[in-house]
Amino acid sequence: MKKNIRKGFILLAACGMLQSCTKDFVAINTNPNAISAAAPQSLIAPALLNVLNTNLSRNMRINNELMQVTVTVNDALEIQRYEIRPSEAESTWSGWYVQLTNIRDIYQKAAEGQQKGYQTYQGISLILDAWVSSLITDMYGDVPYTDSNKGYSDNNLTPVFDKQADIYADIFRKLEEANTLLKGRVAVESTNLAMDPIFNSDPAKWQKFGNSLYLRLLLRIAHKSETNAVAKIKEILETNTAEYPVMQSNAETAALYYTNVQPYMNPYFNSRDIDFNGSKGYSEFFINNLLDLSDPRLKIWATEATLGVYGGMQSGYKRGNVPEQQSTLLTSLKADSHMGNIMNYAELQFIIAECSLRGYAQVDASGAYLKGVNAAMEYWGLTAPTTYLASEKVQLLATDSDHAKLKKIHLQKYYAMLFTDFQQWYEYRRTQLLDLYKGPGLLNQGKMPVRLNYPTIVQSLNKVNYQDAVSRMGGDGINEKMWWQPSIN
Repeated sequence: MKKNIRKGFILLAACGMLQSCTKDFVAINTNPNAISAAAPQSLIAPALLNVLNTNLSRNMRINNELMQVTVTVNDALEIQRYEIRPSEAESTWSGWYVQLTNIRDIYQKAAEGQQKGYQTYQGISLILDAWVSSLITDMYGDVPYTDSNKGYSDNNLTPVFDKQADIYADIFRKLEEANTLLKGRVAVESTNLAMDPIFNSDPAKWQKFGNSLYLRLLLRIAHKSETNAVAKIKEILETNTAEYPVMQSNAETAALYYTNVQPYMNPYFNSRDIDFNGSKGYSEFFINNLLDLSDPRLKIWATEATLGVYGGMQSGYKRGNVPEQQSTLLTSLKADSHMGNIMNYAELQFIIAECSLRGYAQVDASGAYLKGVNAAMEYWGLTAPTTYLASEKVQLLATDSDHAKLKKIHLQKYYAMLFTDFQQWYEYRRTQLLDLYKGPGLLNQGKMPVRLNYPTIVQSLNKVNYQDAVSRMGGDGINEKMWWQPSIN
């Protein structure tokens, strides 16, 4: 019995990773009593929830270990030593691609329908598509995109891998289309508002999130002069702000605030305490910087190592030299509503501050940075103390070089993006502006990985297109730089 269940699971996983199953398989496994054509609004919440649950799970396991948020006491787990097993690539690939089918179905079903507000659902779909597609390509590089998720519709189980530069160009096209669709402010049926757990189907808030996401991705490739990303940043932030509104406060943050009432449960809500924090602790980098800044978030994120004292573990320790566990994740985080973040207002303000310092737009860098610091505190229900804001370690000082200012921005951004999929890692790969500690047990020649390998099932079932992508990228290891990866790594 167990063998049969396992075989079924493997088959389902294979179908998901190839973006769909065969038509016969779908027909056999279709509930004849179910509605065959889901309304577009009914797909929004399940897709969001599933993507966010995948993101948080992989954030805790991979991002947090690489980015020295946490350190495992499992001596055999090598991620904190910069060695990543090929099997780690499977979960995000399948989790993201399966939901991308639902997200694209929202657009298609809305385009086919005639009901009030369906134009808004198309805009929402395009933004979610851009978000998830950016997660995929920023994780792996060249990936199936144009031909992906067509297993059922076109019987295409071997999609071509698009070049990352082309994927980014089309993501921007989708965000432009979303902006056009949503600026019409077409309201959806009042009975359908709550089917969107992020913005309650408000087209204005979705438009602002879409343009804020646009800025995140434009900044990521701004060093690629052929993209004209800098000109677009300037247009959004300076010359055409009315056409491209962005988030204006934490009230417009893109997050699914877990209510811990089904279905919007923090995925760790029912986990045992020992499973949540028993095998890991916060790193020295994470704790030491919070202590150095006298940051009030320390007390809502971390336990005391000993009475009244916080401490972190050494990241990248040598095998066989497991350090003593120090401060770890507070178990109250299992029920916390704030761990479903997609993109918060604080991140946007740090993006604006960086764009100003790099000369991409004439905006107030210090003002945006200060808004970001305050918003990051407010997101977690705190108010930044006056002494904190006045600290020379926090302020952007007139005597600071632009590089020193960028380092301050990115340290604050690091904490603002806590538990947010892989954004800490993606941003570090772009800038290396965090002074991460170098542990004595680092593998991979001490080099931070810049991608995950392609899943093994893709290698075997889509071999020709896989090999074509690998030949373009120069290999399928964790060190093969992707198109936007700067030469600083």
